[in-house]
Amino acid sequence: MQDNYCEVNHISHNETKGKSMRKRFDKVSMLQASEAPKSANASRISGLLASSWLVALGAALCLISIKAYEKKIDSVPDKQIIQISVKTYAAQQIKSGKQYGCLSKLYGKESAWKPEAIGNIGGTHQTYGIPQLKNKLMINLDAYTQIDYGLKYIKHRYKLDDKGYVNACAAWQHFKTKGWH
Repeated sequence: MQDNYCEVNHISHNETKGKSMRKRFDKVSMLQASEAPKSANASRISGLLASSWLVALGAALCLISIKAYEKKIDSVPDKQIIQISVKTYAAQQIKSGKQYGCLSKLYGKESAWKPEAIGNIGGTHQTYGIPQLKNKLMINLDAYTQIDYGLKYIKHRYKLDDKGYVNACAAWQHFKTKGWH
């Protein structure tokens, strides 16, 4: 029967007088007592542990959802870049079917719509690019930028037509009579 009991030294006020009290507890009572909270501090500690565990769980769930979102973003195929032709770009920029018809004839005769074209080779002033401008830097620009510069030049030199569009027909008419625009 001795196996079921345990002796515990209990410190009390009497210890200062040189007396030590011994109490006997059975093992079942001790186990029950150890399972119960010992004090208010014990419940505070267990509360802190529980809230720390919940914070860690929340952080883990956030990281999982962020990773899932990143995978979702990575799984979306890249948008295809649609490259339009230089002629389509010019038509969109000039915004008038009639004016685009004149511009197309003009640039077709001047450069055959080739961005690397060089004109007036035997003359005193060479011309460059699709719009055949005198600026040598034109040859280093892409075709779309050349179109922008060419339309800007036509707008400056020939103004806008009566409907407010760049007047490429006036430039085409000038080209037909003079051989240049």
